[in-house]
Amino acid sequence: MKCGICKAEMEEKNVTYTEDINQGVIVVRHVPAQVCKECGNTWYSGTVVAELEKLVDKFEASIGSEVSIINFNKLVA
Repeated sequence: MKCGICKAEMEEKNVTYTEDINQGVIVVRHVPAQVCKECGNTWYSGTVVAELEKLVDKFEASIGSEVSIINFNKLVA
């Protein structure tokens, strides 16, 4: 896969995704993504985006502190 910004090669990696919400920040670790080897642009598949949206919606309602850290691999099977 080629980067949409610089056209360099992308590589599969696990990354950290953050979502800033009204009550604080949700940090999702170990999220599978394609990352550009040159510019660092990150691309998530449609399936991963759908799972991230579910996780953020779920934890946004129950966030008990300013920062919540979630492990993607443990919650999405």
